[in-house]
Amino acid sequence: MTKLLSSVGVALAVAAMSLLAGCQLYFGNSGSGGGGGDDVGGGGSGSGGSPPGFKCDSSAQCAAGCFCSDGICTEGGFCGTDKDCGSGFHCDTARSSCIPNPQCVSDDQCKLGSACNPTAGACEVTCACNNDADAIQQGFGWCDEARTTCMRGTDPAGACLGTITCTTAAPACPEGQVALVKDGCFTGKCRVIGVCEAAPVCPALQHQDDCEARATDCAVLFTGHNCHGTTCGTSDTDCTCDSYTFQSCDVKGTPLTIIPEA
Repeated sequence: MTKLLSSVGVALAVAAMSLLAGCQLYFGNSGSGGGGGDDVGGGGSGSGGSPPGFKCDSSAQCAAGCFCSDGICTEGGFCGTDKDCGSGFHCDTARSSCIPNPQCVSDDQCKLGSACNPTAGACEVTCACNNDADAIQQGFGWCDEARTTCMRGTDPAGACLGTITCTTAAPACPEGQVALVKDGCFTGKCRVIGVCEAAPVCPALQHQDDCEARATDCAVLFTGHNCHGTTCGTSDTDCTCDSYTFQSCDVKGTPLTIIPEA
C-alpha cells in the first residue's frame, strides 16, 4: 500500500510539473544532475538561470523562456523567431526566449523590421521591405527604405497615386520617375516608377518612353509643328505635320493624338 501511494504521489507531482509553462518547466529539465533544490534557489551555475519569481538584474540571469521584469524573472515563452511571440514581444534568439519589445519614442530606437507604436510606447514587429510596393504587398502602408522596414499609414514623402486638389505645379521628373503627391498636392519630389506602390495613372507619366512603355493602357499625345489638314486637333484623320514633339500621356483611347502648335 505504501508503495502504491508513493507511486500515485510521484505521478501527481509529474502531472503538476507538466502544467508549468515556459521557463519554469525548462529550468526543471535543464538543471544539472544532483543540483537539486539548492541550485534552483540560488539560480546559480548549472541551473541555466532562475525560474519565474526569482530575483534578477537582467534577463540573462533568468532561465530560457523567461525575462527580467522589475527585478523578477517572469515567464515569456520559448521562440525561434519573432513570429513565435505574442503581441508586444519579440524573440531573443540567443536565449530562445520571448521578451517585451523595447520602449521607444521614435522608429530609430527599434531594430530593423520593427517600428515604434507611439500609443503603446514600444517597438512592434512589422516586416522587411525594399520599397513601398513590398510593404503594401505585406499589408502595410509604405516602406522606410533607409531602415528596410514596413510602416503603417502613408509615406510622409508622398505617394505615386493621389488626386490633385491644389494648384501647385508638378516638378519636372527625370525619365523613369513620377511626381509624388500628398494631401492633394505635389510634394516637389519624384520617385522611380518601378518602386511605386502601384502603377501611376497615365497623365502622371512625363516622358514619351515611359508612356509608350504602358502601351496597353496609355496613349502618347503629340504637339505637331507646321501641320496641314482640316481636322487637326479634332479627329486628326487628314492632319499631317512636318515634325512632332511629345506633349503628354493620356488614357488609351483618347481621340486627340496630335495637338497643333499654337
